[in-house]
Amino acid sequence: MIKVRALVDVQECGRVARATQGLTGNIVSLKTWQRWLRAEHSMIRVFLLSIEMTDIPYYVSVHLVRHKFGVEHFVRSQRPTSMNPVGYDRNEAPQNALVNHTMVLNPQALINISRKRLCNKADPATKRLWQYVRDVISRHSNPYVAAIASVMVPDCEYRGSCHEVVPCGKYNELKRHITWWSSRY
Repeated sequence: MIKVRALVDVQECGRVARATQGLTGNIVSLKTWQRWLRAEHSMIRVFLLSIEMTDIPYYVSVHLVRHKFGVEHFVRSQRPTSMNPVGYDRNEAPQNALVNHTMVLNPQALINISRKRLCNKADPATKRLWQYVRDVISRHSNPYVAAIASVMVPDCEYRGSCHEVVPCGKYNELKRHITWWSSRY
């Protein structure tokens, strides 16, 4: 299960953006927010989300913890404590043991994580989980949160080319489709 909550009102992003221009007020339209997301303007880093993931494989959690900028990770400990059953031995715990993982992060972190975790070269389970995170975000009742999903894309779409050591080939298909589409119009 995945839960996504906005921790900061998007209008706070407008307030700090206007402060850079010596203006007051903080009304941010959805259209302005979408432009800021696409441009990755600094004010998007003021907006914070909490993403709570329940019962995900430990090794998938480890993949996500590798991302460090604009995100704080809170993962259930595997230490033998009162939270784990008597006789629990973390040295014996399998890599697919289920853990709870909460992230507090900004849209810039979501963009950066998506570039790697939505790539076809990503671990399949990690990619499926991150696609689900993106889907949950896209259906969020807050339109400002839902808009973030549109900029959560793999690196080949973000950069317009693949920079993996051994490419998967998706970019060549993407490029072929764009060439075909642009030749029609």
